[in-house]
This record gives sequence, structure tokens and C-alpha cells, in this order.
Amino acid sequence: MVTSSFFGQKKDEKNRQVGFLIGSLVPINYFGVGPLEVSENNSSISINNKLGYSFGMLLKTDYSKKISLETGIVFCQRNFKLIGVSSNQASILGDTSSFGYINYSSPVKGIIYVQLNKYLFMRNSIGFNIDYYASAVASNGVNFLIDHYSERARWINGSLSGELGIEKRSSKIGVFYIGAEINIPISSIAVTRIKFYYDGQIYDRYEPIFLRGNFFGIKLKYYLPVEMESEQKED
Repeated sequence: MVTSSFFGQKKDEKNRQVGFLIGSLVPINYFGVGPLEVSENNSSISINNKLGYSFGMLLKTDYSKKISLETGIVFCQRNFKLIGVSSNQASILGDTSSFGYINYSSPVKGIIYVQLNKYLFMRNSIGFNIDYYASAVASNGVNFLIDHYSERARWINGSLSGELGIEKRSSKIGVFYIGAEINIPISSIAVTRIKFYYDGQIYDRYEPIFLRGNFFGIKLKYYLPVEMESEQKED
């Protein structure tokens, strides 16, 4: 049993910890994160996820040794790469383009802990995010064959997320967490429109593509010690 003041709680007393998050959005071929292939009469294009990133500030409220609630504000940038080729001259007519898509997220997650030893806890969480999307983005291919434009499908959306990881606690230096997250938006995050110029000024115009925006992420979190926050309040 953990007996330090960091883990102990008086009846009806809740520990609140300020935390910081940094994470990566990892391209994988699972959970709806894989490449999207589309084609028209004279060309084809694939939309691939690239490595993205997120960072933010968190507030975690411990209701007991086994249950917490986490909220905060998080910046997230998904990155994509477009690869296009001409169906008629694939060996010489090809192009690539990249773009990033930004959103700000307000997560609300319920956390359940499984104690492994005095300091280590397995941490499982599930919750939802309120996502706010930034402005539209546009890009051109390096060979100017791809003409891309993505606009937000809506300025506010929701997403479901789940995390699994390990947390190490210390009453003196705080809490460190590493884990993996799956995030699935409730609806499309953006509407993407693409043209591919396969013969001078002649191009294929693609039907609007609705980007889902699912991602798999690796998260690192650090929470300030409760004692430090208590001292600040006393001051």
C-alpha cells in the first residue's frame, strides 16, 4: 500500500495536478489511418498520413487512487502527403505535395489505474474531445501537376479517444506517463479537392474527398508534484 502524502487523500479531498503533454501522430495501416487511393480517367492519387505532432496543457483531478478525470487544451497537427501519377505516362508524369491540418482540442477523459508496484501504475482511459479546426489549407505539387485545397468540413467537431500506458509517480518530482492513443473523429474533419494536370493545362478534377482524420499517437505526459502546487496555493 502506498502511504506517502502524494498518494494519500483525505475524505472528500481531491488532488489536482497541472500537466504538460507532447506527442507524435504515427503513420500506420490500422484503425483507419492507412493510405487512401483515388483515381480518375487519366490519373490516380494516394493520400498518405505523415508523422504529425501534438502538445498541450492538462489538468488532472484524482478522485481516488484508482479513478481520475483529465481535461485540458491541446494543439494537434496532422500531416499528409499526396502522390499523383498520370495513368498514360506514369513513368514521367508524377508529382508529390504535402500539407498540414491543424485543430485545437478540449479533451475530457476518465482514467482508471491498476497498481503494479509502489510507484508504477497501468493507466487506461477513455473519453471524448471537442475539436476546433483552423482555416483551410492549399498546396501545389513540386512539379505543379497537383493542385490541392482542403477546407474544414465544419469548424467544430467531436472525437472519441482511448489511451493505454504506464505512469510512474513520485511525491518529489511528479508523475511521468508514456502511452498510446487512438483517436477517431465522429465525422469528417476536412473536404479535400484535387486537380491533377496530366497534359499541359488539361487536368482531372477529383470528386470531393472527405478526410476522416483518425490517428494513432504516442503520448508523453508530465504532471507537477501535488506538494509543489499546494505550496503555490499557500503563498
